[in-house]
Amino acid sequence: MSLKHRIKRAAGDAYARVLFHTGLHAVVDALTPRRMLVLAGHCVSAPTCATLPKDMQIRAADLERILAWLARRYDVVTLAEGLRRIESGAGRRSVAVLTMDDGYRDNRTHLLPLLAKLGVGATVYVETRPLDERRANWTHKLFHCLERMGPEAFVLRYTEIAQADERGSIVLNQLVPHGEATTYHVKRVLKYEVDPAVRDRALDALFAELGGSDRELTDALYMTWDDVRALQAAGLEIGGHTVSHAILSKLDERAQDAEIAGCARALEAGLGRAPESFAYPFGRGWDFDARAADAARRAGFHSATTTHAGVHVKGRDPYRIPRVMIDEDAALHRIAAEACGGFELLRRLGIDLAP
Repeated sequence: MSLKHRIKRAAGDAYARVLFHTGLHAVVDALTPRRMLVLAGHCVSAPTCATLPKDMQIRAADLERILAWLARRYDVVTLAEGLRRIESGAGRRSVAVLTMDDGYRDNRTHLLPLLAKLGVGATVYVETRPLDERRANWTHKLFHCLERMGPEAFVLRYTEIAQADERGSIVLNQLVPHGEATTYHVKRVLKYEVDPAVRDRALDALFAELGGSDRELTDALYMTWDDVRALQAAGLEIGGHTVSHAILSKLDERAQDAEIAGCARALEAGLGRAPESFAYPFGRGWDFDARAADAARRAGFHSATTTHAGVHVKGRDPYRIPRVMIDEDAALHRIAAEACGGFELLRRLGIDLAP
């Protein structure tokens, strides 16, 4: 982390603590326009999530504390309902939304009871290939291999298998002498620096070498269609997250349509209704583009969310809705500062202290 980033983070943290602990968040909330805060997580810590990195998990007690605090001050609803309220002006309070990406098993076994206890809604964005074909995306094979081999041994064996991708192998091997052979850095290189087709073949081969089974991995991690229907029956919104969690900006328009519209068709067939909300996989500005937003619109989605911090207010682009990521390091004071419009107030002044 650069010095500039550390200073920015410390300043944002101090600002959020002042708003939260002095009660000024209530004053800011009353003075700023109505808004929708969207939180983005993946899974509630559970045995089925054990192979996922810590930045994809949040403890149930922490999530309950966050949602309970928000529910006392805001309407905690689904993404589609929250967007309708903000755009129409319905209701008196601002809106908070919990979204969970990918469609993991804990969303039914651990998240659903927690939501029922608090009486709040949520939106779960699901990939449809795991539901239809019981096949996991490449990141989970990567996590499986890293857990069993460790990052440095993984880099060595992966580059032996992926010899066709010379540039990617060079970038990966450079991680080791610099002490950067971590799950985060390895995943980032495989996301952006290598040939996706070579990567997928190499990971499939290494995954098989380690005795991995695609079906067993998917069954251990992901919900089934019956699980997803149970969430819908309980009042949760089911949104789209592509067919296979592809980086949309790397695809041509035909492939983008296949991923996005294919997901929408699968959800309508499996759930009996067309989905309204969509989430771009990975969700950073370089992971999707204007073509992907157009594809989401053509597929019938009414909105699309990113993973850039911020809040949504009336009149802004519904296909670039910001979300605040939450994991085991989620801090309530920072979430409160975003929810009340505190960070948004600074952004209007040209100051961005969000991470």
